[in-house]
Amino acid sequence: MTKIFKFVANLLLIAVIVVLSAYFLLRVTNKIEIYNVKTGSMEAKIHIGDYILIYKKNNYNVGDVVTYTSNNGFITHRIIKKDGDKVVTKGDANNTEDETINVKIIVGKVIISGGILNVVIKYKYVLSGIVLSLYLFSCYF
Repeated sequence: MTKIFKFVANLLLIAVIVVLSAYFLLRVTNKIEIYNVKTGSMEAKIHIGDYILIYKKNNYNVGDVVTYTSNNGFITHRIIKKDGDKVVTKGDANNTEDETINVKIIVGKVIISGGILNVVIKYKYVLSGIVLSLYLFSCYF
């Protein structure tokens, strides 16, 4: 039983280290960003208060949910039309489409929203403490 517990704790620690290393590498290379959603324009898919993980790409397609810069900060909406370097976006909960924008102002595509990302960010210190405690406990045996 102790060998199984030790194996699981070590496996969990390695998984956490791999995920954190990948996150750090992507953050350092400016490939990903994490934002907190402030409005309900994407309700049904993305809720107010959700965290979203944005991945910077070179190409975006119709149907992609993207975050772009605006005068008021950042906007996260779905691309509904694309014509070369110009795209039109619209919030899923909005009745009207946004003004045409250039793809150069797109920060990135939303790849994860809410769910487990919310839990990890809100409870990162608690989760870190649990993983570290399990690892130290497994070292004791």
